[in-house]
Amino acid sequence: MVGSLKGTVYAAALAAALAGCSVGGNSTATQSSGGSSSSNGSNGGNGGGGGSNPTFTVQVNFTGQDSLQGSFQDSQTGSGFSSCSDYATLVNANRPFEVPSGQNTMVNGKSVTYLLTVAATSFHGPGTYTARMAGGVSIGSDSFLPQNNSTINATVKSDGSGSASFDSLYQLSGSGNGNESGTITWTCSG
Repeated sequence: MVGSLKGTVYAAALAAALAGCSVGGNSTATQSSGGSSSSNGSNGGNGGGGGSNPTFTVQVNFTGQDSLQGSFQDSQTGSGFSSCSDYATLVNANRPFEVPSGQNTMVNGKSVTYLLTVAATSFHGPGTYTARMAGGVSIGSDSFLPQNNSTINATVKSDGSGSASFDSLYQLSGSGNGNESGTITWTCSG
C-alpha cells in the first residue's frame, strides 16, 4: 500500500512538473517529406545583453502510442552556462543535470514536453547514466511516466552533446492505452 501511494505521489509530482515545463518560450520544428528538418520560432532564453548561452540542436525519435520524429533548437536549457563544456560538467545541489528539451516545443505540429534528469548528487560530469534518473514525456495530451520495467539512460559528452533513451514508459493520461519509447540526441554550440 505504501509503495503504491509513493508511486501515485511521484506520478502526480512529475505530471505537475511536466505541465510546468510547457510554460515559457516557444520553439517549433517541422520535418519535410525528404527527411530534412528546419526550425522556426524562438526558444526564449534569459534575455539581457550578457554573453551567449549554449544552444542545442535536438533530434527526437519516439515510438509507441505517439510516434514522432523531428528536430528543434533549444536555447533555454543552456541558460546560465557560459559554454557547452560548462553545461556538461557543472551542477549544484539545487540543479540536476537536464537533457535539453526546450519549453512548449512543437515538433511536426505536436506539442512535446519531456523532463529527463540526473540528480545533482549522482551527476559527476561526462559519462553514461543508467540509474537514478527521473523522467516523463508528454506528446500532445498524452503523458507517459516510468513503470517498474521502464529504463531511462543518458550519455553526456565533454563537449555538451549527448543522447538519452527511454523504454516502456506507461501512459498516465490522454487518449489510447499504450507505452512510449524513444531516443533523444543533441549537439551543443556556444
